[in-house]
Amino acid sequence: MENINKTKTLIVTSFFGLISRNILSTDFLEKMRSISNLRVIILTPLSKIDLYTKTYGGNNIFFEGFPSKKNNVFEKYTDILFLNSSDTSSRRIHRLIDLKEKKRLLNFVVFWVFAKLSNIKLYRCFLRLLYLFFYTKNSDVIRIFDLYKPDLIFSTDLFEPNDVNVLTEAKKRNIFTVGMIRSWDNITTKGLNKVISDKLIVNTPKIKEEAIKYCDFFDNNIFVVGIPHYDAYLKDKRISKEELFSRLGLDPKKKTIFFAPPGDIYTQGDSINSLILRRLSDLDIQIIVRFYIVGKANIGNIKPVKNKIAIDDPGSGLSFTDADLTGKDSHLADLLYHSDVVIAFASTLAIDAIVFNKPVVFINFDGGENRPYWKSLRRFYDYDHQKSIIESGGIRLANSLEDMILYLERYLDDSSLDEIGRQKIMKERCWRLDCLSGSRLADLILRLLK
Repeated sequence: MENINKTKTLIVTSFFGLISRNILSTDFLEKMRSISNLRVIILTPLSKIDLYTKTYGGNNIFFEGFPSKKNNVFEKYTDILFLNSSDTSSRRIHRLIDLKEKKRLLNFVVFWVFAKLSNIKLYRCFLRLLYLFFYTKNSDVIRIFDLYKPDLIFSTDLFEPNDVNVLTEAKKRNIFTVGMIRSWDNITTKGLNKVISDKLIVNTPKIKEEAIKYCDFFDNNIFVVGIPHYDAYLKDKRISKEELFSRLGLDPKKKTIFFAPPGDIYTQGDSINSLILRRLSDLDIQIIVRFYIVGKANIGNIKPVKNKIAIDDPGSGLSFTDADLTGKDSHLADLLYHSDVVIAFASTLAIDAIVFNKPVVFINFDGGENRPYWKSLRRFYDYDHQKSIIESGGIRLANSLEDMILYLERYLDDSSLDEIGRQKIMKERCWRLDCLSGSRLADLILRLLK
């Protein structure tokens, strides 16, 4: 890509914890660094300034700290309104859970009305205009815009609250904006988007379809680039199995199960994790217990056992804003690459595993008896994004502990089972795994800047 004609300023948002992995660690930033006459200002929480400056800064890449700020009354109520102005299966389940937990029938009815109205485009447009008209200016955003006078805004997460503030201010100043849908579940779980950026970047054609249907973007304003952080999954050399397992205290010759236990926020005191681990321990296998990066997961009194159980904890944050995978995603890729089967729960880990063509079993049962649907793990598989990958036939949904063991043993005997379904998921949820997604993203942003 040739250099741009005159010095320009690009502002990139990085408020959500995983943007470091999704965007900053990819070829996107390296391409930006190589362009003369370009200044890149990355907005990030104050707590991450030192880490990100040390890891990614230098040349024309600068970081600007953004203080955390509590929502005002306007933001609080518009958040509720936009969150419930969506009639997807995912949002309907959320409303059911809210009704059962809080017993607020009036809220349920009002939110149901909002959801049904959201099927009317005029209503969605009206809400966005209302939001833009009553939007309360954010002093931190104004300071940054006045200081840097950006030519283009690249919002890496269209639904993140700070991103919304930045995009809204840019619209009021007629500054060109490019938004991005951060993850495969965002459109169907996050409610109605408050802002329509001038252009939109998505990972896959599937997300493009959803952006047209639910977010009111026009087809010719949406660009598909792939998933940038998967470039490194396939391009980088993986650590040897012997070295990795030596660190974990495992035997490189034994069959290995990667188990990601569902967090406490989902199990709600259920004993499912320890139940699964005790049953897996009876088999002639070894287990890598990998915790998620947000929240805690109760596994009872299970401890590491040499050549049997390894516990891998990336350091769980309280929220995805606090969470960070800077320099750690390669380790996750190594764990998946050297495992034989992945057992998880309604997680993006399934896509991560399928990048390496690893069989996946999803947990669709509880440890306790008679848990109602709205408290059960079962409810999460009715979310729109989960339903689509289950229907592909590339993932086995275990409805009981016996099912889980049966599928696990079948996969250990023949890892090619359900490979056609996994390829279908890969095509739908990864698009192209050609190690060029980060470059495509950078080239697109640079073309729009010119």
